[in-house]
Amino acid sequence: MLTDLGADVIKVEPPAGDMTRFTYPRVNSQSTYFVQQNVGKRNISIDMDKPTGVELAARLIESADVVVENFRPDVMRRLGLDYSRFAETCPRLIYASISGYGASGPWTSRRAYAPVVNAETGITKHQGDVRGGSYANDPHSHGDVYTAVETASAILAALYQRERTGKGQYVDISMAETMLYVNEHAHNQLWRDPVTPGTIRSFQPADYPVLTTADGSVVVVSGHPAEKGTFEFFVGAMDRPSLLDDLRFATVERRLEHFDELMDEIKSWATTVADAEEIERRFDRHGLATGRLRSVDEISATPWAKDREAIVDVSDRGNGVVRVPNSPWHFSGSDTSVRGEARYRGEDNVQICREILGMSDEEIATLERDGVLVSRVPKS
Repeated sequence: MLTDLGADVIKVEPPAGDMTRFTYPRVNSQSTYFVQQNVGKRNISIDMDKPTGVELAARLIESADVVVENFRPDVMRRLGLDYSRFAETCPRLIYASISGYGASGPWTSRRAYAPVVNAETGITKHQGDVRGGSYANDPHSHGDVYTAVETASAILAALYQRERTGKGQYVDISMAETMLYVNEHAHNQLWRDPVTPGTIRSFQPADYPVLTTADGSVVVVSGHPAEKGTFEFFVGAMDRPSLLDDLRFATVERRLEHFDELMDEIKSWATTVADAEEIERRFDRHGLATGRLRSVDEISATPWAKDREAIVDVSDRGNGVVRVPNSPWHFSGSDTSVRGEARYRGEDNVQICREILGMSDEEIATLERDGVLVSRVPKS
């Protein structure tokens, strides 16, 4: 994200390699997962098990505007690379620390990845509860992605603050707090007082219809069929005014009591509609949005995706390309599209040490010989 917004991002990678390099699909010694997450970043690989490696990392930190690290809170302190080391000597430094549960409190030492944070923060339970108690991990790493977005937002705010004050600062971001913060239904789950019977709590989007049309197309309708006003939209789209006089559906409370029957009426009607285009037209005329059930590959082939350049080709470091999502911003005066390539481990060691740290070729060669700087670049 920060790379796409114009930052010169340097990824510091351990000699063993980022774990995301080793998943599949793979092409030219890189996983497509790694490519999507690291396009445009420069790469230096440092062995920080060696004291010289730690000091090399410290020099990089001292040269930076922003540092982002995602170790457990005690790791950077043990390495002697925590914010306290640089706060006085680098007063403009913005130092962002990402962890599962934050840099303070009783859970600082817990290991954390997206699935366990989703479980701890109510996401997995809520998803299972609305599906009748069938609990499963979400296939998407929301905790990782949302925390990255919130971290980028915090960094941009800290940079703006620095422009006003001249001072950097430490930013502590936890995945767990992020998942609470982005959960738009948290207020409902925190509400402990009685709720008026026959009401729809916090929109209940899990109840929104998923419909199959006559040609087998599957569409999602954004709206709760039992809700006052929305029910009438559904009736209008279906051209079924008799439902307005059906006592089972006379009030919100009655519609919730007979919700399965109401959904059966809607689903049965949908099978008589020719296709997704026709059902969208009908719902659109009555103020309801629909979306066709698609895969990422399917939406990438739509005229919308092509017009917006929502998917772009980046180099696979051979003769082909890897298709990845483009950035979502369209600035009138700046190009913020995804560009560049994903670098191999340590591919920019020499360039970074020479240009940013002002090191001589002899110094760099010594670090390579001592195993402080490590690289793994395929032979051409």
